[in-house]
Amino acid sequence: MNKADIKAVVENRFRELGAEQLELYPSGICWTMNGEFFKVSTGTDFWVLEWTDNHSDASNYCFEDIDAMPYDISEQEIIWQVDKLLL
Repeated sequence: MNKADIKAVVENRFRELGAEQLELYPSGICWTMNGEFFKVSTGTDFWVLEWTDNHSDASNYCFEDIDAMPYDISEQEIIWQVDKLLL
């Protein structure tokens, strides 16, 4: 999958689970669910799902955890990775 495909799958799963999209400066577009903030980032070889339960940290782009995952992954595996952090 490419970056856009992965972001679309992750963001769709966030919506399905009831997460809300919001804009935090300077961290950009994030998602919030049950008081936690989530962000999807993409690099050259990996996509990264980050989270924090601290609004100040999220606003300053200081997320507390990073799960790095390769692009060579199925849609079902992506959904599993998202569910692992959200549920």
